[in-house]
Amino acid sequence: MRPTKLSYSIIFIICIFSIGYFFINLKGNTKADVNQEAKTNGTIIEYSKYPGVDLITDITDKENYHIAMHYPKFKSNKLNAVIEEYVSTTKKDFLISVKENKEFIKNHVANLSLTMDIYLTADNTYSIVFSEGSYVVGANGQEKAKIYLVDVEKGTFIPQTKIFKDSKQNREQLYRLLNERFKESAEYAPLLFEEDLKEWTMNEENNFSNLYFTEESAVFKFDKYEVTAGAAGMPEISIPIDEMRDLLTDEWKDKLLLDHKEKADKDGAKEKPIAKEEKPGASTSGKRVALTFDDGPHPKNTLKIIDLLDKYDAKATFFMLGNRVDFYPEIAKKVADEGHELGNHTWNHKDLTTLSKEEGIQEVEKTNEAIKSATGREPTAFRPPYGAVNKQIQNSISSPTFLWTIDTLDWKSHNPNEILKIVKENVKDGSIILMHDIHDTSVQAVEPILKYLKAEGYEIVPVSEL
Repeated sequence: MRPTKLSYSIIFIICIFSIGYFFINLKGNTKADVNQEAKTNGTIIEYSKYPGVDLITDITDKENYHIAMHYPKFKSNKLNAVIEEYVSTTKKDFLISVKENKEFIKNHVANLSLTMDIYLTADNTYSIVFSEGSYVVGANGQEKAKIYLVDVEKGTFIPQTKIFKDSKQNREQLYRLLNERFKESAEYAPLLFEEDLKEWTMNEENNFSNLYFTEESAVFKFDKYEVTAGAAGMPEISIPIDEMRDLLTDEWKDKLLLDHKEKADKDGAKEKPIAKEEKPGASTSGKRVALTFDDGPHPKNTLKIIDLLDKYDAKATFFMLGNRVDFYPEIAKKVADEGHELGNHTWNHKDLTTLSKEEGIQEVEKTNEAIKSATGREPTAFRPPYGAVNKQIQNSISSPTFLWTIDTLDWKSHNPNEILKIVKENVKDGSIILMHDIHDTSVQAVEPILKYLKAEGYEIVPVSEL
């Protein structure tokens, strides 16, 4: 599901990179900029709502493995080199494991998911939080976290040791705070290894590289099995910044607490958005079909699809990833405002059957919150990545689950004519058509499909109306 690598001459590649770099650096913060896209070195770069940070998406689907990776691109080559090395190593290690275990994965598909959350920590400073989930063989998948604190203006990484004021007394206080938060959590308390947590906190070699900051809290994100049983997944413990005051260096105490206060004042002054009333779907006694789009929203393609749907008086269902809604909330809102159905496709496209019940529920609920925050509406449909879901997850999800009856294989062929052909050969009353709004070639197939369906007398409706 990613473009093939280019094989142009060295000179031509240099020219392309130079042009791409030129346009990327022309990017401002206007709404029009969000609709631009650049491609380089076989990856897709999408401009985000975060100043100074763009999003690279790298998705690969093979017969025996799936890879979905999302990571940032900065203006600083120094920053990018470090991030790219981390991403490259993660992918390489996974592929080595797949190769070494090829005899054991004949009956299932291996998965690698590298997702990124981003938080504005202070002026020009972001917390970049990576969650790596992989499953190759065995009963349980592997989960790891990697965190970078980045000053995008200076083009530097900030060590957590510059923020946390290290001393034995402060480590003991931090242990008390973490232990209290773990025990207050109904989810984590029974799974906590208290002695492991104390050993982790008091270890002098521990530089607290798992620490990041949101607008309100200092957050510690632990690897799976690090201080809890595996059922806890990768636990995150939040401590209000005010409670961390005495554990911070003077520089960052002032910076974080002042920034926190200013944000709180602004948030208190904001008016809540008024959700636009949803238009009821038209009733009909004729043939109906659902057109569904997975893995978005996309800053360019999703808008094109919305325009085409409006042209043909059609309504579709968009099954969105929470981490992409976080990057493109205005696109998600546009989907809702135009009367299309909002679907939940989990936060970062993990195979839910490889996760614990708690992790699976978090994937869904976190996405519900992101969609509601961006659009003012709850999603009304759910689709599990790869169509994979088990009873324990299904029984915990309130929204109805919808799979598909026609897989256009648009992610595989990247051929609009082939996509249309599959629809023509398989469509019937009640069909649910699967497509992806992250591919340009899929967008090119939308209008021919809409023309054909309309000519055949089909009404295109949200999937929940079937």
